Amino acid sequence: MHMVELTDDLIKSAEERSKGQAYPFFVKNLKAIGVDNYEIKVRNHKRTYTSVIGDKLVIPGDIPEFECAETFELESVKAAIKRNQEGITDYPTFLREIGAAGIHTYVADLSGMKVIYQGPNSEYEYEEVIPEV
Repeated sequence: MHMVELTDDLIKSAEERSKGQAYPFFVKNLKAIGVDNYEIKVRNHKRTYTSVIGDKLVIPGDIPEFECAETFELESVKAAIKRNQEGITDYPTFLREIGAAGIHTYVADLSGMKVIYQGPNSEYEYEEVIPEV
């Protein structure tokens, strides 16, 4: 794999190449540019990407900030994820729904191929496997 420095433009190009495709294609495009994982702050969509060599790129939030619930509701989290996977909700709606269900951050572990949804403290979390494409 050719290593390049992570930049906003590089991430945007991966997003553009993935438009209209299922989430695993976005993951594949991120892995192709050397992303190991990324963390999303649900309240404002602030993203921190980490490369396989440890470089970090922080992209500021780009949606109106909102408060995430302090109560973790696992079934509501699962339902919000399912609605988004089925194309029923757009991404900003998905963030608001998981935030209302008590998710404050989520981490996409691209080497482990899983997404870890994290509640208001570390005892509350939910993991989903990212399918390979």
